[in-house]
Amino acid sequence: MAIYDLFMEPLERNGLRRLRKKLVPKARGKVLEIGAGTGLNLDYYDKEKVSSLVMVDRDLKSRVLKKKLVDFGNLNTAFKEENVMKLSFPSGSFDTVVFTLVFCTVADVEQGLKEIKRVLKNEGSIIFIEHVRPKAEPLGKTFDTLTPLWKKLASGCHLNRETEETLKNMGFDLKVEDKIMKDIFLGGTGTIKKTAR
Repeated sequence: MAIYDLFMEPLERNGLRRLRKKLVPKARGKVLEIGAGTGLNLDYYDKEKVSSLVMVDRDLKSRVLKKKLVDFGNLNTAFKEENVMKLSFPSGSFDTVVFTLVFCTVADVEQGLKEIKRVLKNEGSIIFIEHVRPKAEPLGKTFDTLTPLWKKLASGCHLNRETEETLKNMGFDLKVEDKIMKDIFLGGTGTIKKTAR
């Protein structure tokens, strides 16, 4: 098991695994997963609904992910090192874009979301799980205070991004399906607003 997976295990036990089980099986058709990392979502895809799966990450843990992809079976899969802010895929390539715990570290969140909108088909959907700044105080202010140090320790991770609002502002209609751990993590689905192309 990768170090990242060991680090994440307490959070997975406390609700993230349940969120993945609930949301990832909704992926269908040609699927792009952003921030694939060690492949934690692979166990949850419904192979009957997915025709192809492309997994990208800015720094793929390729040995771990390769083994998981082999175990995944014969589904048309691929993985590439790419940055969400500049994806190489043609516009309208994917039916579903999946991202879990990604946008806390993306340098330019709006540019990354523009790229997701670009590669998503008109009738396509996103599936997301992200951690966000808690709305309850004093927890939110605590996250604000900890973020500068945490960014240095955790590869640029921001504890206090308001990703739900950013997604809405970038033209996505969202259905937040669950919030866990004092609303620090949220997950759901979304589509591009008809007027937001």
